[in-house]
Amino acid sequence: YVKQSSKFMMEGVKSLVVGHRKLPVTRTVDCLSELKQNPDTDNFLALDPKIYRKGGNLLPTMKNTFNDVYVFVVGGGSYVEYQNLMTYAEQHPDKNILYGSSEMLDSKSFLDQLTKLGQPSG
Repeated sequence: YVKQSSKFMMEGVKSLVVGHRKLPVTRTVDCLSELKQNPDTDNFLALDPKIYRKGGNLLPTMKNTFNDVYVFVVGGGSYVEYQNLMTYAEQHPDKNILYGSSEMLDSKSFLDQLTKLGQPSG
């Protein structure tokens, strides 16, 4: 029984570890910085005055990939997102990625916020 419980627990822990998967923030950075077509990022705007055509045309002319990436999360950022982005940056040495958020949550703070969200209002 103990051996089965231990095996089940280790499989659960392995599923929690990100491994080589890209989290949504990292996938978004990859698509936007490498100019990859993706329905999740097609509606994003690029705020770089150098990419717009002369003459006031608002259609961007992005031909070059981005090497400097600034990711800012409004609300709770996480160490897992940060680590996932840093792993991506190690695999792409030409990328300079800066990650920030208005609040960094540890696991206890995250669970406290979820508990508050689950309580009835009033």
